[in-house]
Amino acid sequence: MRSCSRRRFPFLTFAILMLLAFSLVFAQTGKLRTLLDEAEKLHDANDYNGTMLKLREAEKIDKNNPEVLWKIARAYFDFSDQEPDNEEVQKKNLYPGFEYAKRCVEIAPNIAGGHQYYAILIGRIGEIEGTKQKIKNSYAVKEHTLKAIELDPDEPGNYHVMGRWHFALADLSWIERQIASIIYATPPKASFEEAEKYFLKAHELEPDDVRHVLWLGKTYIELDKEDQARKMFETVLKMKAESDSDKAMQNEARELLKKL
Repeated sequence: MRSCSRRRFPFLTFAILMLLAFSLVFAQTGKLRTLLDEAEKLHDANDYNGTMLKLREAEKIDKNNPEVLWKIARAYFDFSDQEPDNEEVQKKNLYPGFEYAKRCVEIAPNIAGGHQYYAILIGRIGEIEGTKQKIKNSYAVKEHTLKAIELDPDEPGNYHVMGRWHFALADLSWIERQIASIIYATPPKASFEEAEKYFLKAHELEPDDVRHVLWLGKTYIELDKEDQARKMFETVLKMKAESDSDKAMQNEARELLKKL
């Protein structure tokens, strides 16, 4: 009788320990979800500092969680996007942001957010590092953005990135095209017509976003559609500016209107 009791005690101890372990895991999972939801609300309110603080708390719970990784990458991009002409701010945020996006893609290759911010950040890094690096990075931008579209076809930001990709490459100077032909036997093919299609799709999915309208206007200038460009820039000025980035784009639209 005593021997049976002794055998039961180790089993009961093990069962209790397992129950406590599962309870801890569920509690941590619930806390992680809460932090991510709170970070998303702050992001939607353009509180980028608050967003990053919540994501840092989430990172302490699970540093390899794909959603945590790509959203931290996005947070770094948001910081950089507030001062696009400040190279110091760009470098401070783009490089660490890219590392988070890269880790996300490596850990979870079927997560759209990882590919989206991999493309965005490596593209912006190319812009600050110069023409040669911009052209080198262009294939990665296209590859990861198209993968993001495949995984999440309703995300407007991905279409915007492809519009910017076509615009930037179609807008290369003669010297830049010579550099591209040296780097690649077949330089990336791009056109303003394709840029227009992607910006229109982004605008269709997200009609209240200033950047889609601004870039549609800039594309129409390149396509010699000045009346449509003017309409887009006037629309930009009527839209509500939700962030410093939006205000900067409105200023750009105002200056471009003066030149038409």
